[in-house]
Amino acid sequence: MKLINLDIATPEKKIFSGKVREITAPGIKGEFGVLSEHAPFTTILAPGVVEIIYEDGKKELLAVSGGYIEVNREKVILLVETAQKEEEIDIETIKRRKEEKEKLLKGKDKKDIDYDKTQIELFKEISKLKAYETLQRRKKV
Repeated sequence: MKLINLDIATPEKKIFSGKVREITAPGIKGEFGVLSEHAPFTTILAPGVVEIIYEDGKKELLAVSGGYIEVNREKVILLVETAQKEEEIDIETIKRRKEEKEKLLKGKDKKDIDYDKTQIELFKEISKLKAYETLQRRKKV
């Protein structure tokens, strides 16, 4: 079986770089899979779960909160806001941050200088929450 090179990175760090059999990712128009020699494309990723099948057949699920993917015949590059394994996710902290951002937004006017920044931070927490919920559903399948 031919392998494909995979790189996964967030703004903070490189998550993974190596050869894999297959990757499945959450595109904005639905989930898709990529094997070696896939037709090239680029698309936006939705919050959800990336499934990686390694050389040895082992599967791993990562919760991602959105980003971009670039695919060509030999390589896949995922640039994501966040990518976490289930054991790395602190769901209570995510829920607390989401509630804090919602309260902050309620007290602001759209003309406030930091309104947009707070709204973006809220969206990030909501995306993390969606990714975690998707991960939980996928584990049960």
